[in-house]
Amino acid sequence: MSLSWPVQVDRWVIGILAVSAVATVAVPVAVALDPSARGDFWWVALVTVGIWALVVVLTLPTRYELTLDELRVRSGVLRESLRWADVVRVELTFSPVSSTTAAWTFQRVSLTTERGRVLEVGPRDRLAFVAEVLARAPHLVEVAGTARGRAWRDPARDRRRRRA
Repeated sequence: MSLSWPVQVDRWVIGILAVSAVATVAVPVAVALDPSARGDFWWVALVTVGIWALVVVLTLPTRYELTLDELRVRSGVLRESLRWADVVRVELTFSPVSSTTAAWTFQRVSLTTERGRVLEVGPRDRLAFVAEVLARAPHLVEVAGTARGRAWRDPARDRRRRRA
């Protein structure tokens, strides 16, 4: 059984996309109106369309699918997956730093594997999403008093690290 989870899209992202759309239309129009740059119009228009096509291909659609065995992330043509058995830490994070996946929000859920791979996702209703993650990864327990926010970890991994 799998569960498709909606993506959180913050207003600031919509604002940035709107401003970018206006700018990418304004630049080719300005070039077209400049008599000295008329030959450059098609190059500018082609680059503009190419950039938007790349953005769309790499980001739309974005969705998260939770199966019994793994988390599947689709971001445009890119796909990633993370097995629940490999997850050793889950954190609620807030960061303006770019995510490894198309997370359309600063409020994310960070999942870390034993090998150190980090996958950040931006689901709508983070706490409900984490509850679904914990139902699929029962080896994770909540960590008390973390500085960054709520977190869950695999206590067996901590015991292995102390013995090493």
